[in-house]
Amino acid sequence: MVSIGIHGYYIEQCKAIEDTIMFYQMETKTQHQFVESDTYTLVQSLSNREYWEDAVYQSIGSEPLVVTSSSKKGNILDITLVGSSQSFLKWLNTIQHTLVFCTVQICSIDTQGNSISFRCKIAPREP
Repeated sequence: MVSIGIHGYYIEQCKAIEDTIMFYQMETKTQHQFVESDTYTLVQSLSNREYWEDAVYQSIGSEPLVVTSSSKKGNILDITLVGSSQSFLKWLNTIQHTLVFCTVQICSIDTQGNSISFRCKIAPREP
């Protein structure tokens, strides 16, 4: 009776080890496939800050702001935005929390009728 119980215990342990090995092999294969995928390349480029300008422009699109001028000199993006102070401050807060790899410097604020113009310099943070 005891030997049957021990035999059953060992069978369960072998099955658990076999399941662990199979899970590890599937996980390793999935990781390998991901590392070779286009998605991984995109994620790496974003984490390497290659497309930080695109992220800045996309963040502007989430607020009722209009880009009236933009230029890039070296690694600094100079943007002039027109909109309400509330939408600008909301965008500024968003960019400071989501694009932590960028710094935003407000250069000037001008009023033009009912709208406000904000000139900013945006640059990636040095690693």
